[in-house]
Amino acid sequence: MRAAIILAAGASRRFGPRDKLKDARASGAWRILLVTSGPISARDVSRVPARNARSGLSASLAAGLAALRPIEREALIFLADMPFARAPRLRLGPGMEAIRPAFRGQPGHPMLVRARIAKDRLGKGDTGLGRALRTAFVPGSPGHVFDVDTIAALRIARRQASRAAHVMTARAG
Repeated sequence: MRAAIILAAGASRRFGPRDKLKDARASGAWRILLVTSGPISARDVSRVPARNARSGLSASLAAGLAALRPIEREALIFLADMPFARAPRLRLGPGMEAIRPAFRGQPGHPMLVRARIAKDRLGKGDTGLGRALRTAFVPGSPGHVFDVDTIAALRIARRQASRAAHVMTARAG
């Protein structure tokens, strides 16, 4: 079975806790784990405390992976600061350790991993799993690689997305 892990151990100043929940719910995961340093109010989400979040992204990921049940053999990992990354249909084939979207040669998110292997190979700090697992890539979009680290960057991204939607609507009409 597949679980979704949302890494959201920041202060939720930019997005709040709901943005990635919609994507995780649509991903086909049977359980959603939200790794966070604060409280959550969603009933269908399991909160995982991010006790060592200040030591890097890998600490939050380790907490999420540790909270997986033995039946949860795959984990779809979302980063909360990537608001435009939608979950593509990802499937791990025989012998594959991980799969994720890529756009113009840049690895993106979310990333689907084999849980046991990910737990065994997780590094320290912010190195993540990208270099530790044999990873296959599928074609992605700009949203799969666009990381929003500030409120100002979020405003710019929303304006650009709005303009792009306007252009697409004008071309279709």
